[in-house]
Amino acid sequence: MKVKISKSRKKSTIAILAIGLIFLVSTLTAQDGEQLFQQCKACHTIGQGKLLGPDLLDVSKRRDAAWVKNFIKSSQTMVKIGDADAVALFEEFNKLPMLDYKLPDTDIDAIIKYIDSFSTPDSGDNGTKSAADSLADVKAAEYLASIDTDENEAKGKALFQGNRKFKNGGAACISCHHVNTSDAVQGGLLAMDLTNTFSRIGGMAGIKGILGFPPYPAMRDAYQHAALTDDESVQLQVFLMRADKKGGGVAENTVSKLMKQGIIGVLVLLVIISLVWFKRKKRSVNYQIIKRQRRYS
Repeated sequence: MKVKISKSRKKSTIAILAIGLIFLVSTLTAQDGEQLFQQCKACHTIGQGKLLGPDLLDVSKRRDAAWVKNFIKSSQTMVKIGDADAVALFEEFNKLPMLDYKLPDTDIDAIIKYIDSFSTPDSGDNGTKSAADSLADVKAAEYLASIDTDENEAKGKALFQGNRKFKNGGAACISCHHVNTSDAVQGGLLAMDLTNTFSRIGGMAGIKGILGFPPYPAMRDAYQHAALTDDESVQLQVFLMRADKKGGGVAENTVSKLMKQGIIGVLVLLVIISLVWFKRKKRSVNYQIIKRQRRYS
């Protein structure tokens, strides 16, 4: 027995399916955007302040879509061609180049859509801090006070220098980096000196972002299967924060230490040479023989 379906009912069914499909695609796009944004979290936040790069809240209100897409694909290309906004950002954030992301337009659209989902309603505020912002600052200060301990500094230093192993087997930071402290062990030279990293990349949030989501290819590959635990991240943050506050003139201090060690080494060598030289034979081996022969001749 065949059941006849009216044309109007068919149209209604198709319309409902179409709406459902659109909703599903929109939801998946948002989820994809959230997942894709994870690789941006080391340098950017959405509404939580600056890190290595600018806060991306309301970025679509500040820049047009084409500009944002081009900047994500290759910010340095835009800097080199003299784009005023790109150059200004490059200068503002310590000339730290943003990595190029060879993503398809669909992925970039998903990331932008995810960022835009946090967009704030337009208002006539004059840029003053809201009560929520002030509360966030207070909580951040309280959090910092709770973790800024001598114990965390000591554990962070041990992790950095390799005296303590990371729980998931990651390589010690000192393999590639150096931090200048009063009793510093010379670190690797494969990557930048981290002594002033706390003030250079936006405080705790910047360090936490890089440790959690490494933006640098070599670091990302090294810790891909050896992620740091929350405790390890906190300990390294405290160590780097205190090293920054105690530091100053990283290159000068390092060179100064090397010079002192070189001078001490030269002095020790001169002393050894002097002792050996003092015991040298002052005359030839035949001198005494010749002297005796002359005496009896």
